[in-house]
Amino acid sequence: VNRTRTQASKMNNGWIPNKDIDKYSSSKQAKKENLDQLKGDYRYRPLLDSYPLSLLKNLTEPLEDTDLIFQFHIPKAAGTSTKAIFTECFHLTRADQIAMPESYKYINHVFNVDTSTIAGISRAQDFGLAEKNLVDVVTSSYLHEGCTLLTEQNKGRLFVMMRHPVETAISLFYYLGNAKWERMYRPELKNMTLYEYATATNEGLRIDNWMTRYLSRKFQGPLQETDIQLAKDIISQKALLGLTEDFEESMRRFDLFHGLGTWSSEGMNCVNKHIQEKSNLNDHHLFGNETKEWNAIAVANAIDIEIFQFAQTIYAQQGEWLSKNISRGWKFRQLW
Repeated sequence: VNRTRTQASKMNNGWIPNKDIDKYSSSKQAKKENLDQLKGDYRYRPLLDSYPLSLLKNLTEPLEDTDLIFQFHIPKAAGTSTKAIFTECFHLTRADQIAMPESYKYINHVFNVDTSTIAGISRAQDFGLAEKNLVDVVTSSYLHEGCTLLTEQNKGRLFVMMRHPVETAISLFYYLGNAKWERMYRPELKNMTLYEYATATNEGLRIDNWMTRYLSRKFQGPLQETDIQLAKDIISQKALLGLTEDFEESMRRFDLFHGLGTWSSEGMNCVNKHIQEKSNLNDHHLFGNETKEWNAIAVANAIDIEIFQFAQTIYAQQGEWLSKNISRGWKFRQLW
């Protein structure tokens, strides 16, 4: 019996029915991964202390060797570099589909399973990814769906690396216009200017306030105060934060918080190597905050900017908290 799904029914929180998740496994929409697949009257009402977000531990709760690190992946916010650092610098085993098809086997300490799509999460849940203690880290942009991989016996420790929302939106615009290998490749963006993109009225073309929408699971429609508050509560109560503008320090904190013990030996040098290499680097024209392009993006993503500024304050507070000689020890699932 899948304990997570049994718990879902017991919690009676109106969670997405299994059939509504599983249908993506055989649908064409699973391959498209766009907003159309998220339409529908799903009865889920996201609450911080209800399933599945309740399976994320609060930041201050004791670390246990059964915990699973959950990386909430914000596009173009150093996610690719961070995943590589987890494996190569911190010797953590992570779930990520790095070869086709999914094999549910290890490839260079990466368990080859898809957690980046709703369909993949559903399959990984049926497989019992968390219960089998196969990985240390799970990464997904689908926070709420991804949390269904967790169980009462294998709770999650949330980690979020953030970047200024305007910088993220600009980088994503140029990236998706060229990245033919990505599911979300948008060739029409190559024929648009950034300003045209920023001011477009076509809702299907641009996702405004991406971070807030995916934290609160409000993919469409106006964001309400309850959505904004939920995003802030997740950040302030559940997440260990990192900032791309303070990347090395963010990685040091990650090592310290999880008791990895690698920083003083190879960890710091390895992280700096990755900083210089900048995985998945997307070169493009830069826009200052005095330009019309920056301002147009900022207007469209005003709520994300509010969340980011809030997160900067929490990041500073976490730095003070972590400096109080936190002593931990992490039990690696795969010693190598």
